[in-house]
Formats: sequence, structure tokens, C-alpha cells
Amino acid sequence: MTDSSGVARWPTVPVTFAGIVLTLLAAAQLDGLQLNGDLYGLLGDDDPAVMTFRDLAKVTTGLEELLVVCDPDQHMPRDDIRRIESLPEIRAHTRTYIHPGKSSLYAFSLTGDAADYRHAGIVVKQVAPILSAMTSTCGMAGTPAYIVETHDNLNRDLITALVVALVLVTLLFAFVYRIGWLAFAMFIPVALGIEWGLAAYSLVRPELTLFAAAVPTLLIGIGIDHCIHMIQACRYSIVRDGLSRDDAVLSAWWRLLRPITVASLTTVATFCALAASELRGFADLGIAGAFVSTGVYVACITLLPAILLACPERWLSGKAAFDMPLRALAGWIEKSGRSIAVAAIAITAIATYAAGNLDVLSDIRKLESTDIQSRILQTRIAEEYGLSASPILIRFDDSDDAIEFMADIDRPESVANLFDVTDIKGLVQVHPVANPFIRSNFEAVTWDLERQIERLELGAWTLSGAPALNARIDELLFADIRFVLPLAAGLILLVLAFGTHSIGLPFVVLLPLVLSLIWVAGAMSMTGVPASVVTAAIIPLVLGIGVDGGVHLSAAWHRHNGDLTAVFAETGLAIVVTIATSIAAFGAFIVATSPSLVQFGAQAAGALLGCLIVTLLLLPVILRHRLTAEASRGQ
Repeated sequence: MTDSSGVARWPTVPVTFAGIVLTLLAAAQLDGLQLNGDLYGLLGDDDPAVMTFRDLAKVTTGLEELLVVCDPDQHMPRDDIRRIESLPEIRAHTRTYIHPGKSSLYAFSLTGDAADYRHAGIVVKQVAPILSAMTSTCGMAGTPAYIVETHDNLNRDLITALVVALVLVTLLFAFVYRIGWLAFAMFIPVALGIEWGLAAYSLVRPELTLFAAAVPTLLIGIGIDHCIHMIQACRYSIVRDGLSRDDAVLSAWWRLLRPITVASLTTVATFCALAASELRGFADLGIAGAFVSTGVYVACITLLPAILLACPERWLSGKAAFDMPLRALAGWIEKSGRSIAVAAIAITAIATYAAGNLDVLSDIRKLESTDIQSRILQTRIAEEYGLSASPILIRFDDSDDAIEFMADIDRPESVANLFDVTDIKGLVQVHPVANPFIRSNFEAVTWDLERQIERLELGAWTLSGAPALNARIDELLFADIRFVLPLAAGLILLVLAFGTHSIGLPFVVLLPLVLSLIWVAGAMSMTGVPASVVTAAIIPLVLGIGVDGGVHLSAAWHRHNGDLTAVFAETGLAIVVTIATSIAAFGAFIVATSPSLVQFGAQAAGALLGCLIVTLLLLPVILRHRLTAEASRGQ
């Protein structure tokens, strides 16, 4: 079949065959991909702070122990202690704390890495039935139990969010276009593209860290954007131009190839900027996002036309909701352009002032779930025995230095207690008075410790522990923000300049998105929501994803010579639905139990909602002003 313009028939058979082969290869490659739910996995095993902690763990039996905690005045039978101690993954029963009126504590060191989910998971699964068969009420705490529980909760949250995103996107599309089956058809290239991208990612990284694990859910909303624009363009060609289904599909493909490619490249560019981060969590998010975005793009431009050509024509020619209201909106925008611009400037000024007082969350533990049983038990132990749940660790090369350090009577006021670790020479636990996971508190206590060590003229020492890892994440976070944001913006501008063949238009398209981010920062400040590592992750994502609507709007603006009614008739509904699906994909994380995922979803959804508003209302005003200015210069 050849259309009136001489466009050749779509190669459905070879494209479908290639897709099947690639899908089978990807499925085989994905078999070894693991999920890493450890929050400190955001640093990566090659980070100096992690390497120090791991090296300390190798020479320190029981540094990361499995703790069995029994209710006050309840004890663990000696036979059950021996049963746990005899497990192949348990190295030794290292210590026991039993005090009247307090919880009984039994510590077991592991033969492998206690922070490795695969090893810790085996241990926890073996110990769980032993504890459930006891008459005493006991539970597990410590690093192994926490890692397993966090991992399982994360896995459950991601599956739940994925299902919710699928349902929301399907319902949204079915409601707007009134054809549910077409929504399911759209998911085929998106799902295959996600699989291809994850398979490519697994060739580079063996595991998905906390942020990278959210990519499949995000790309449902992002990837389906291409499908929606293609379907809307087909509807426009059938209804307005009178083309047949086959001609409409091929015409839409050629007409949208450039804007879809540019929009995809802006998303890939954003993820590439994140991939350059020093923080492993951001880098993994960037690598996974770049691969998956590319996979979804390739699947959509190759497989989607074949799917649409197989659909009944009535699926593409029916009426859609909100078509007429959007066309009416175009007339209102034309009349109210100055008022819209004034309102945008006023909102931006207020938001900028409020954003100047935005707090930053330095206690990364507040991004973790508080209802995790292992963490509850760990906190109870700390309160009952007067110990910090996560002390700072100091390892002196000379064990005599550790003895002198602990014997010093002029202890800093920021330090509550000092304890040595049984049978580990030179290792001291520092229990601060204030929460060491808050940046200012950690810096204060470490400064006091350094002054104390200098005053005593002690030898070489190493600082480690969970608070030190938290401080390292904090340090890299602020460094990456200053680097990633300008890089992402620069790459997006380059892509837009290449795709639009203009130098000024990319700044016009990107400006409303910057305003949207300022509005969100101002809203967070006014509502008391602090910025965090999560906020830093969504900013470049919103720039790369939110710009897609502006790309399609500016392309349609050029095709229709600034006729806003015609622009909205062709692509206005698609812009609304695509950004709405992205909002639904991010918003699906709000149902998660993990505060980090909830914040990730809520903040990104709010920013994209701002993108939708400025793209529909403000961007046409800016484009109209730019067109008028160019006409004036021409005269």
C-alpha cells in the first residue's frame, strides 16, 4: 500500500519479528537483575565511606549483627540459641544482654555481608520459624533484619505503584478517548521498551538501587506520551483531513517523527546528566532512565504504527472528551494573554521569596518507613540501654590510643557515652547526645572528637558508622545538585536547538518549566515540606519530561502559523493527556509506605501539574509575543 504522498507500506512483519526476538533476548538477560533496597546503597560499594565501613566489618566480628529481641522479662531458651548458632550463615553468638524489666537481647554475627540482601535474606528466613515456635515473644533487629524488611517493603511498594499507575493511566485514557481496548494496545510497545531498556541496563549494572527501581513505573507515564500524541494525530487526520486509517497512521508518523524524537532526546539528556552524578543512586537512576527511555522510544516508533494499523478504524475516529473545551480555552488565552502574564509574574515573585526559606532535610532516616518492626525494636533497645541506635564508630590503629581516648575525663558535651567493642581492639562506639543523622549535629560532634584527639595527641584513626554514611550522602547530594542541574539544562537546550533549528525558541520552551519548579519550591516552603535527596532527583526529571509538551506545542504552532485554535485542535488534548498520565505515574507512588517514594511521587506530580498549567496557558502567550516581535522587526 502506498499513500497519496508516495509513503511506502509499513514493514509490519519484519518489525514484529525483530521485536519478538529482542524481547526474548531481553527476558533472558533480565533473569540476573537484582533489587537493592539498602538506602546506603545510594553511595555504591566503591565509595570511600562505604569501603571504610566494609573494611571495618571484615575485621570486626559482630559489627553488623542479627539481633534477637525478646519482650521485657522474657528469655530465649538455650536450645533455640544453639539452633540459631548452628546455622551455616551464623558465625557466632557474640553477646547477650539480660536485665530485669528490660528487653532481652541476643546478638549473632554472620559469616557473610550482613548488608547484602541475598545473604541476610537467607538468615532471616531460617531464624523466623525458630522464633515463631518459641513461647516467648521475640523479634529480629539489626542490619540483616532491617535490610530484608526494607527490601521486601520496597518491592511491595514498587509493585503496588506499578499496578496503580497502570490502572490510573488506563482509566484516564479510556475516559478521554472512550475506548479502553486502545489503552491496552498502547501498553504493548511501552512495556516492551521498558523490558529492552532494563535488559540493556543489566549489562552495565547488576542491581537496581532505590531510585533506579522506580524507573519502570515512571516510564509508563513518560513512554505512553508518544503513543498518545500519535493516536491524537491519527484522529486529527481522519476527522479533519478525511484520510483513511492507513493513510492517517503513516501521515501522523512522518509528521510527529521529529517532535517525538526531540521530546525523547530531552528525556534521555536529562537522565544522562543524572548518570554523571557522583552519588551512585543518582547515577543508577540516570543510566536506567536513559536506557529505558531509549527502549521505549524505539518500541513506540517501530511497533506502535503496526499496532494502530491493526486496530479498527472506529477506535481512531471516535469523539474524545474535552476536545471542545480546549478549543474554547484557546480563545480565552488569546484575549487574556496580558492578565495571564501578570499573574504568572506575581506567582513567581511570591514563590521565589518563599523558596528562599526552604528547609533542607539532612536526616536521611526520615525518608525511611517508621513502622518497620526491626527499626522499632532497635529504637526500643537504644532507649532501654541508653545507647544510640546507630553510634558513630572510631577505629584507632593503636589500641592504646583507644584506651586513652575513653579514659579522658574531659569528654565533649556533645558526647553522651563511649563504649569499647568486646574483643575488638581499638574500636570505640561514640553515642552522641543529639541525633547524629542531622547534618549540623554530626558536624558538631565530629569537630569535638577531632579536637579531643588532637589535644590528646593520639595516633591515626578512622571514622565510620551509619551516621558517617549519611553525612557522605548529604555531601554528595549538594555537590551533585550544583553540577547536574546546569548540565541537564544545557543538554536539553542543545537538543531543543538541534530539533527546532533555533537558538531562541529552546529558551522560550524551557522558561515555563523553570517557573513551575520555582512554584513548587515556594509551595513546599509555605507548607513546611523540606527539600531532600528526593527533591534533587526530581528537578532534572521534571525538566526533561515536562518539556515534551512544549516541544509538541511549539511544533504544532509552527505548522499552523500561530493559529492557537488549530494548535489546540490538533495537539492540545494530547498535551493534557500526556502530562496527566505522567502525573498519574508519579502520583502512584503516593500509595507507598516508604516516605522517600511518597515524597518522590508527590513532589514530581506537583511539579508536572505546574508544567501543564504553564504549557497550556503561559507558553502560547510567550509564543504569541515572540511572533509579534518578529513581525515587528520584519516590518
